[in-house]
Amino acid sequence: MSESKTPVFVCPEDQQAFAKVYEHADTASQLIAEHGTPPFPNTFALMYAYAAKSDNKVVVAVDEMLERGALCQYEIDEVYNMHLRPTDDHAKRENIGREVEQQLSSILDLVGTSMENSDQFEVALTQIERGLSDSSSSAALSSAVARLMSESRRMTDQSRRLSDGLMASMKQIERLQHELEAVRNESMRDPLTSIYNRRAFDLRLAAEVEAANKQGSSLCLAMADLDHFKRVNDNFGHRVGDEILKIFASIVTNNIKGKDLVARYGGEEFAIILPATGLQQATQLIDRIREQMSERKLVLKGTKTPIGAITASFGIAQHQPGLTVNGLIEQADQRLYLAKSNGRNRVQSDDLASNAA
Repeated sequence: MSESKTPVFVCPEDQQAFAKVYEHADTASQLIAEHGTPPFPNTFALMYAYAAKSDNKVVVAVDEMLERGALCQYEIDEVYNMHLRPTDDHAKRENIGREVEQQLSSILDLVGTSMENSDQFEVALTQIERGLSDSSSSAALSSAVARLMSESRRMTDQSRRLSDGLMASMKQIERLQHELEAVRNESMRDPLTSIYNRRAFDLRLAAEVEAANKQGSSLCLAMADLDHFKRVNDNFGHRVGDEILKIFASIVTNNIKGKDLVARYGGEEFAIILPATGLQQATQLIDRIREQMSERKLVLKGTKTPIGAITASFGIAQHQPGLTVNGLIEQADQRLYLAKSNGRNRVQSDDLASNAA
């Protein structure tokens, strides 16, 4: 005789919630299948959050990727890390914040002790003064002088301890400030190439566009994409592809200066912000970067097998008064598309174009 199982009661509210969960999961799975993206946990988590519309920033970021017609795994990981992944940065900041609070508490204790000792010194001086006024004997005078010297030494010691304690606390706070800056900087860097990441790019470009709109200053944005990069990964593997990304990032970094910024925008796509730079000057700079990349003779480290020429295409847009951040990015992307469609290994900027001879 089989044992009867006790039915599990599920309230209507739970049934509705479960139905929503399955619905969002199904939508996420469909998106992953439709775009041929490997169903890694990060990808599913991002697509689920997108389907559930639980975070407006996630929805906007995924919509932008979908509009471009492809879900790049690098961009998926970037958006996931930026909006969904529980990072160590928050925990590090909290730990540093607690240490700063401890140091500030120590400083307050030191100041409180100093004020208490100062009050005690004032009381002692009053007592000495009264003792002298009530007696004119040499013994009383000697006693008053001795006590005054003792109180003075005590205050000197207390002042020294206060100074040493404040100095130690200030050094600790300075160290914590450096650690906090390091954490912030780390969160703005691409772990592979060590250049800035998409988050840093978004913040910086917004600031530069705002400044350009207010001050009427020059600003150019260049978008770069390595040509036929998928072939490199297919033929030589992702390790080689990663090394090429590092090489390209290094070439760009060595050519820019001052307030210029280069960031990894997507998998093999990079963005270069050029403040206080006119279109002609920007085109010359970017074309120099293009030439240096195309002239690199790359070989495999072990076998010395030639990899072949790796080139890049570039699109440059110049900021115009009133142009938004998205508008500037869109214009640079359009010019990048022209550079790719016109043969690659080119720099396209408005009516100007340059390519290898």
